[in-house]
Amino acid sequence: MYRKPSLPFLTIALAGLLIAGAGPAMAQGISGTFAFTASGSCIEVDAPATFNSSFQPTAGPVFFDSFNSLGYRVFNTDGTGSQVTLLGVSTFVPVPPGTTFTPASSSASSWKIQSQFTYTMSGGIVTITLTPNSYLQTFLSGPRAGQTATQDVLGAYGFISPDGKTLITISKSTEVETKTFSNNDVRKSVCNRSSQGFLVP
Repeated sequence: MYRKPSLPFLTIALAGLLIAGAGPAMAQGISGTFAFTASGSCIEVDAPATFNSSFQPTAGPVFFDSFNSLGYRVFNTDGTGSQVTLLGVSTFVPVPPGTTFTPASSSASSWKIQSQFTYTMSGGIVTITLTPNSYLQTFLSGPRAGQTATQDVLGAYGFISPDGKTLITISKSTEVETKTFSNNDVRKSVCNRSSQGFLVP
């Protein structure tokens, strides 16, 4: 049976890559712009429903959201940076069974995002943390076209290749994220994300 590798295992594995030759490239802060593609999925519920300590929804209906996106991250040597998602596309469906599982409750959408972040480096691992009150998502198509949304947390762990030209990231552990839409809807979610970025010359 396949089991998803634990975070400690991934951390040890990435640190092993550092020992194998990443050394000096990791010693300094990152500087530059990395273009990236990303994908992920989320389990979502409408507040006041949330997730328990095992990250299971406390109430339904439950929704499944999957996405792909394209954008870039700008890293400054002082531990700050910015991220722009130029375009993301997602599909959104309720999880059966439930009365919300109807054609009208499933949809697709596109969007763009701007945010700021801080980052730290330790043992070759980059930890990226969303700067509070900096996340802004704008919906371009779909049922929420014209709406915006803010989000409270969004983190990632990353590793840079020995030559400093490739950055890969995964979700930062398991976090309950709260997204607030401009029409006052509030949605809680638990997500997994991954991305691969390349240094822009």
